[in-house]
Amino acid sequence: MLSFHCTMANWKKTTHEERLAKERQAERLRQQRIKNYLAKYEQKYKEKKNYGKKKDKGNILTVD
Repeated sequence: MLSFHCTMANWKKTTHEERLAKERQAERLRQQRIKNYLAKYEQKYKEKKNYGKKKDKGNILTVD
């Protein structure tokens, strides 16, 4: 029977530059998604803003 370590694919640790490139790509995709569905994100922003106002007033209580 083969051990678990023998069946795994070989992988290398990503370099700092590769990780940064991957993060940049993810941020680009996120911004593109926001741009394509602007109305949805504007609605979420308004809901967050309203929630913050209610919380500041004390209308929202946390559950203990």
